[in-house]
Amino acid sequence: MKYELTPRSIKAIGEAHDRYWEEYRHELFKYKSAYETQFWSKHASQDQQIYIQTADAYGYIESYISSLFTRNPGVIVKGGIRGRGDAEITQAVVNNWLIKQRNTIEDAARLALLYPMSFVKILPTRSEDLYTKMDMVAVPPWEIIVDRDARRWEDCRYVGHKYYINLVDATHRFGNKQFDPVEKVDYFQKYMFEKDKEADFYDSSFDYYKFIEVTEIFDLHTRQVYFWTPNWQNGDKFLLKEEIPFIDTQGQPVIPIVPLYFNRIPDCPLDGYSAMRRIYDQIYETNLIRTFQANAVRKASRQYLVRRGALDEEQMAQITTGIDGLFVEVDDDDLAGVVRPLPQNPTPPELEYYYQQVQSDKDKGSILAPFTRGESTRASATEIAALAAYTSSEVGRLARERDGMIEGVSKVYVNMLRLYMDVENVRDVIQIGNAPRAVVASDLDEAWEIYAQDQASTPISESVRKREFIQSIPLLQTLGVPNTTLLEEMVRSLGLPESFMADAQKNLKEQAAAMASAAKAEASGQAIGPDATELQQMSQPIGPQNLQTILPPGGK
Repeated sequence: MKYELTPRSIKAIGEAHDRYWEEYRHELFKYKSAYETQFWSKHASQDQQIYIQTADAYGYIESYISSLFTRNPGVIVKGGIRGRGDAEITQAVVNNWLIKQRNTIEDAARLALLYPMSFVKILPTRSEDLYTKMDMVAVPPWEIIVDRDARRWEDCRYVGHKYYINLVDATHRFGNKQFDPVEKVDYFQKYMFEKDKEADFYDSSFDYYKFIEVTEIFDLHTRQVYFWTPNWQNGDKFLLKEEIPFIDTQGQPVIPIVPLYFNRIPDCPLDGYSAMRRIYDQIYETNLIRTFQANAVRKASRQYLVRRGALDEEQMAQITTGIDGLFVEVDDDDLAGVVRPLPQNPTPPELEYYYQQVQSDKDKGSILAPFTRGESTRASATEIAALAAYTSSEVGRLARERDGMIEGVSKVYVNMLRLYMDVENVRDVIQIGNAPRAVVASDLDEAWEIYAQDQASTPISESVRKREFIQSIPLLQTLGVPNTTLLEEMVRSLGLPESFMADAQKNLKEQAAAMASAAKAEASGQAIGPDATELQQMSQPIGPQNLQTILPPGGK
């Protein structure tokens, strides 16, 4: 059945999206504050009490990031079933672009760990360079509108993006319209410190600091993209409506938004699950305990009770100086009644025990072994090997999600770049290895099979793989694997300089040339047969009496 979105329906979709994320706003702000080591609210910071904040949340998130990213992102491109295009050129072009997106991919991973999920969006730029005409940004989940009735991302009927754009860019994009600008409101603005609110810093009379709120919807059924704002014509008209510009080789529309889910809710696959939710209660308790201990320590000062009149001002001054070996004379027979220490309430031992329990619960919420967080343990080598395998397998699951996002981004980039090259009739030359290669749009025209390099690799699994490879080199040589192949794999896996390969190939060529020259000389010597005299000499023992055969007549 045919249908078509209207401004009213897009407004309803946007309002449902806002209601959904309004319920999570305070919860997500708590996760953000804990990660940024701003656990205590602004009201608490104005109190006379001392508040202590730990960095457990930061260490929890960053330990995952350090385990997931060991090198620059890259992909391997395999040819499609139609046999079109050039896989080598496509792979070189995509990897050249991905290298520049490392920070964006890491930021998207942080957002996906801190919040239920995250997204990346590929945007056209104003660059003149063909391969940087698209850039990628990490997008938090509350900006992306998702069809939550779908069971998979591929089954979404629509995908949207809700964002603010300043009047200068809006005029450039949608024409000179009579917009009703509004103030840009951050998702967490009502929880922020006053000094962090943007409105205090910018001149609202400048068009760069006047905004309109835009809802961009990609409708996969009608293959249309709609731009709508409530800040023009009271939201009764579309800012712009056009066909989705990017399509793949099968004619399907390409959405420049790619999701990243590290954890999913099983009965609602498009609803993610924040990794911070697993340990936030323990982080809360840790900050509370540390704050209580800090204030208790401040109050644990040495105080005394002195009987009035027992010590004069000079004697009190002598005592408070703290001089070692000091004698103070008092006119009192009962010295115990002159000065008594003020008793202190010791910290209850249950507090320390409770703190240890909280730390244990926090560690259980993390899938990483203690040694991956830099903690020293007394585990045996066998136990560490088992923990490494466990950690690698668990982090490997997250790495597969990371790789899936990289592969999805690569496919979108290839389709967008192919359209640019086709429309502008571009023919370019790139360097692959040491050979120049011409690039045209048809080289990218294929339903490529794209795989992220070193899928599910982590620092631990990569270290284990390197060690096993080095140990298996003698066996591989016995099985007949060429040394050049082994050296190439060693250079790649260990990150050695590429000059090693060039030097090895040069030495092999020199050795091959020397062996060929020696074989040729040996073959030339064998072609000249011995004469009768040489044969006779070869059949007789060597000695002076046998020299007569080669002397001139007369024995001289």
